[in-house]
Amino acid sequence: MDKDIKVTPFYYDYVLAQQYKVIIQVGGRFSSKSYNSEIEMAMNLGTKPNYKLLVIEDLDTGLTKGYYAGLKHKIELFEHEEAYSMTQSPVRMINKINKNVALFSGYSSEQQKKAVKAIDQVTEIIVEEGEWLEYDDFVALLHQLRGGRPQDRRLSILMNPVNPDCFVNTMFIEEQPDKVLAYFPNSARPKVFEKNIETTFEYDGKTVTDITKVLIVLSTHHDNPYLTLDQRASIEKLKETNPDLYEQLGQAKFIKSSGVYFKEFERHIHVMEPYLIPKEYRRYRFLDYGLDKLACYWVALDYQGRATVYKELWQSDLIISEAAKKICEMTQEDIYETFAPPDLWNRRQDTGKSASEIFWDNGVPLSKVSNDFELGCFALKEWLKPYGTLDEQTGKEITTTDLKITTNCPNLIESLNSILKDEKNPNVYAKNPHELTHSADALRYFASGQPRPNTRPKPKPHYNFEFEKPKPNPLGKGEKVRVI
Repeated sequence: MDKDIKVTPFYYDYVLAQQYKVIIQVGGRFSSKSYNSEIEMAMNLGTKPNYKLLVIEDLDTGLTKGYYAGLKHKIELFEHEEAYSMTQSPVRMINKINKNVALFSGYSSEQQKKAVKAIDQVTEIIVEEGEWLEYDDFVALLHQLRGGRPQDRRLSILMNPVNPDCFVNTMFIEEQPDKVLAYFPNSARPKVFEKNIETTFEYDGKTVTDITKVLIVLSTHHDNPYLTLDQRASIEKLKETNPDLYEQLGQAKFIKSSGVYFKEFERHIHVMEPYLIPKEYRRYRFLDYGLDKLACYWVALDYQGRATVYKELWQSDLIISEAAKKICEMTQEDIYETFAPPDLWNRRQDTGKSASEIFWDNGVPLSKVSNDFELGCFALKEWLKPYGTLDEQTGKEITTTDLKITTNCPNLIESLNSILKDEKNPNVYAKNPHELTHSADALRYFASGQPRPNTRPKPKPHYNFEFEKPKPNPLGKGEKVRVI
């Protein structure tokens, strides 16, 4: 008897039976990531040879509410329950026909972790509600996969986007993908993508690099065609009542803390890989100097005034002349202007010179910009503001911004991603921890400097035939004729 048991088309296309060692599914409400996974695991227990499944979940919540109950239900949907022996002490399911087994364990205590480590010949591991998982746990579970056929070995992590500080978000989602398989509609935000884990080690006298491909899948209720209108409405109404919660439950986004200052900063919008910048674009530098840290950046403006920060110098313990020398060493291009705060124009008691003069004497002329903190913060947030536009190549609507940062500026990226609001004045960012503010301060000086792009050069006129060219003045006196 045939059984029509459906997974969502999105899961069928991107997850079901994919040959990845690791698959991480991050789902909003009603995305059906667990439902789909339970169907696939029920199939695997019934069909794969020498297959052992380990499910990591919080058993304290009760077996009637978690993955155990869901998998049991899917086996019943297949009408295979007679083939299984199911026990709750210990928690396991055994297929009496092919001897495949599903084991269930917690992973919160050291005792539970030791018990899991002792399980031998595991083929596949499912981590349910894996937002608590730490990287060391991730590596340990990955090393457990030693059973069954090599092509069946897989670690799957199912999680909700509730902890923006979890390693899945910081290591995989906030970083640039190695390969994008699908984007969210009308957006540059990756939806299905690969991220590689590279491990280099010495083996048998040789240097070996092992690459594990990780598939990350972000799903929402839009990927589930089997929902009712009431279920969809319960999420969509959050757009008006609780926008942050809507982004989490309706768009599978890890929401930053309400205390983060640059909430408009998102890596998939603002961060890009380095590229060859046209030499005709106007280049600027901007810097924040102190003996504790020199934060200097290079930025290029295209003809529309959009900026790309493409180079970073972030170094401590440089006196001014050394800082200027380092900046010059890293500058091969023509720089139109270098922005710096007004305190560098204060004269120093030991030399009688200002820092700006010493920079000038060492080949780095500076332009003074306003140090109005609040106005500078507002200006910077305007530069970072995302907006919709049409992709020039595809014509599709995408989300972009007037300021992008290449991946070789890691300290600036970390600063914008982590810096908090000032507790006493939410219009500005906090000055502590100071380690985070050097880069943000430098970028604020760029925004305060009101940089201007080059004008696009006019193309030279092209003539197909000689008679199309403008005729010289018949009097031989050029274009102007003086009449007496």
